[in-house]
Amino acid sequence: MATGRVRGGFNQYGFTVGILMLDTRFPRIVGDMGNARTFPFPVRYQRVTGADPDLVVRRGAEGLLPAFVEGAQALEREGVGAITTNCGFLIKYQVPLARSVRVPVFTSSLLLVPLVHRMLAPGGRVGIMTVNAGSLTPEHLLGAGIGPEVPLAVVGYSTTSLSWTSTSRARSTCASRGGS
Repeated sequence: MATGRVRGGFNQYGFTVGILMLDTRFPRIVGDMGNARTFPFPVRYQRVTGADPDLVVRRGAEGLLPAFVEGAQALEREGVGAITTNCGFLIKYQVPLARSVRVPVFTSSLLLVPLVHRMLAPGGRVGIMTVNAGSLTPEHLLGAGIGPEVPLAVVGYSTTSLSWTSTSRARSTCASRGGS
């Protein structure tokens, strides 16, 4: 999108990507989408008030579509060239979010699953790692264009010895020690 020209009408400039963030407050280390130093280009954040991780992941983001549309439109008004989210479970809102703005929207890396499937040899499965495998529903898969013909291997933190809580604690410990 960088053409070397600057359009008028914005208060701030230079944000390539806008990121719709869940309403969280834990430490974000470099490498996490919530830390702007993760990216080699400027990003613009929009926290979606009320988008609690439990509500989004375990309860299907019930009632949050208007808030995410409002957030996407705010990012677009601020001049971002594309919009993403920091939670793949928002894939169920891919179509309505993409229709609500004029810039590309990528709600989840699950959008890549059909592409990866076509790259595999016959009989291969696409692996998906998620925070909660039990919350990944057919609605999420269909939102990403993943049909029943795509063989999947899904694993979540809930099925490993590493939990979301221990990951958050590790982030907090690393951040308090000045780690990145």
